[in-house]
Amino acid sequence: GSNTEVSISTPWGIHKGKADVSGKWQIGFSTPKENPSFSITVCANSECVEINNIALGEVWLASGQSNMEMPLKGWPPSEPILNSANEIASAKNYELRFFSVGRDLSNLPLEDVQGKWLLSDSINAPNFSATAYFFAKELFKELNVPIGIIDSSWGGTPVESWTGINPLRETNLYDDKLANFSGFEGRLAEFEQWLAPLSYFPMPGVDSTHADWKELPFNDIEYANEDFDDSDWNTIAFPGNFNDVFGETVVNDFDGVIWVRKSFYLEDLDDAYFLDLGLVDDMDFTYINGVFVGASFQADSFREKRYTIPIEVLKQGKNTISIRLIDTMGPARVWSPISIKSSNSSINLEGDWKVMPTAELYDNNFYRLDVNYVKSTTRPDFIKVTPFTPTVLYNAMIHPLVPFTLKGAIWYQGESNVGFEDEYEKTFQAMIKDWRKQWDYDFPFYFVQIAPYDYENGLSAALRNAQYKSTATSNSGIVSTLDLGNAKNIHPANKMDVGKRLANLALGNDYGIDGRLRASKPISIAQKGNKLIVNFDCHEGGRVSVKPQTNEIEISSDNITYHPAKVMANECSIHVSSYKVPRPKYVRHAWSDTGTGSILNEQNETICAFSLNVE
Repeated sequence: GSNTEVSISTPWGIHKGKADVSGKWQIGFSTPKENPSFSITVCANSECVEINNIALGEVWLASGQSNMEMPLKGWPPSEPILNSANEIASAKNYELRFFSVGRDLSNLPLEDVQGKWLLSDSINAPNFSATAYFFAKELFKELNVPIGIIDSSWGGTPVESWTGINPLRETNLYDDKLANFSGFEGRLAEFEQWLAPLSYFPMPGVDSTHADWKELPFNDIEYANEDFDDSDWNTIAFPGNFNDVFGETVVNDFDGVIWVRKSFYLEDLDDAYFLDLGLVDDMDFTYINGVFVGASFQADSFREKRYTIPIEVLKQGKNTISIRLIDTMGPARVWSPISIKSSNSSINLEGDWKVMPTAELYDNNFYRLDVNYVKSTTRPDFIKVTPFTPTVLYNAMIHPLVPFTLKGAIWYQGESNVGFEDEYEKTFQAMIKDWRKQWDYDFPFYFVQIAPYDYENGLSAALRNAQYKSTATSNSGIVSTLDLGNAKNIHPANKMDVGKRLANLALGNDYGIDGRLRASKPISIAQKGNKLIVNFDCHEGGRVSVKPQTNEIEISSDNITYHPAKVMANECSIHVSSYKVPRPKYVRHAWSDTGTGSILNEQNETICAFSLNVE
């Protein structure tokens, strides 16, 4: 109740305060240095609650997507954690405690989370975040005080989901989606009413195959036929997103099935033909003249592909390509290239396509849409709350943690934003600043640059660079994983070194422990004649070196054509040049999906990937 007196009894005294009208209260008091575990009693209105086994120590927030979430036991058999069994067996030797925030979503900020504090032992530790565990263990070994980790992470999630609505509004990047949060309940009711007359069936489970998806009863296979009349369909521009699948009604988050169709003309048939298709978010089933020619599913969707077109399928003159596209969550998109090729011709299929939605996915069910329903009704503009929706994870999984005292935050995320580096750079920095504003404290924020992985799209280097550029935010630090990755596995097994490198930043910057800070990133660049000089953030007389036999340092005069550079390391800088680039202005390091880095600090750890230029 309001104005109720609340008292807290601790071994070193009684502390009093008052609750506000809503029954909320906050009492601040200083704590002693020693830290054997103890109990406290909280009393109000002569009712008391006893809380046992409390420790005093350092609390860090750990957040991000799957590489932060990935547990100490790994995801066997294909995604192990290095040294997992030994670490689990010895977990009881360290005074660590973990609070894992239960997965939750909300369109409005919440006050509570699900979860409980667990002690580090061989029963609990297998489920702790591996990155956060190794971070905490390293802190404990150096500081010898209990370490608490609040782990609030969710695999596959983008940065904008973890960012509050006001900082997102200030970026102006998510206006369409954010507008939909006004009148949310009414929009939801309207949307569910629109779905109500439709027949539906459940979405297949996680272990279903491509063939299972191909055979789903959408009742729409006639759209593959070459002679189907699509003249009354809407048009959509590809490459692009699915926002215009309903014509005039812009849809910000369509999950479900659409068909797209387009004609192309062949003058002669003298050759083998292929369809080259870029990334598809989430999957495609492609037909030419009514014959199935190829499909991509799960990881294969997110890379460029080439389907062979059997020659007997094609005709002189007009041919028709039709594609069933399915999106199950988050952004829905087709990327370039989209073209029909033979050894002596190329037909570009980018531009306007005919489009018709045939099922909407909502709450794990596919609702069948037919043309008449789509034409005669207006689909309400409604944002589904999924883990990809801007703000919803901040609301449910970060906001309730404010204002519990933190020492700082560690972060491992970015894979889901590959391809959108400019948005990432703005949003990530807005997120860090806003979290600090909410806690009203400029706490340290240390983050991991995403590891090398064969995304097969060449877009991840720019995302790594957006992360590097985000170190412009005060009191932050970056950890490189160029030497810790696995090009064939997006969840690399070596989380021990990731955790240790994060711990080194904290121990050096926040706990004043000598010998922990190591060069991790460039801090300045200068031009000297035909050379560029890049300086790094070495500490205490540290130096950098260059790996032999690597050409991952490139320079350019125009930021278009890059040439491998001749590199000389000198103390804490490198001098780069090339006879092919007489006036270099740009330098970049590890500029590919799978680059493993060429510049090392004195502990032989790689410096982060980056791109820099002289003004």
